[in-house]
Amino acid sequence: MSEKVKFNIALVVIIFIFFKVFYSFWTAADFLVELERFNVETPYKLSLSEDWKGELEDGKLGDFYACLLNYRGPSVKRRNSGESRIYYMYLPSGFRLTLYTYGGEVNLFFLYKFNSDGSKEEQSGGVTVNCPLSLLTKDVN
Repeated sequence: MSEKVKFNIALVVIIFIFFKVFYSFWTAADFLVELERFNVETPYKLSLSEDWKGELEDGKLGDFYACLLNYRGPSVKRRNSGESRIYYMYLPSGFRLTLYTYGGEVNLFFLYKFNSDGSKEEQSGGVTVNCPLSLLTKDVN
């Protein structure tokens, strides 16, 4: 294979990856305007199970809400050290956030909207944040 062919293949791969990453962020931003329907008083239920096998806690979004609005493109990641976990945050009107955490801080999230029958209606691409779960206002059960 000639150097020119290798260069062209590498160029196509780089362009593909570039557009894949930025297209994901652009489409995420289009749907993430849905976050504006929520506020600091919005109730949530948090679970470690995607199919809802019991909640860990519930409460109000509190200061966590403002932090979520500071999302960035998926290529800008700063991870804390510590245990990694995935949380599922159920919000009113069929919305759910999937939160990827490291050391108690959300580093990546996706927003989903579900129909009344439980089927997925729409979803965002992944975006990065640095939001400690401690910003949530927890209700005492």
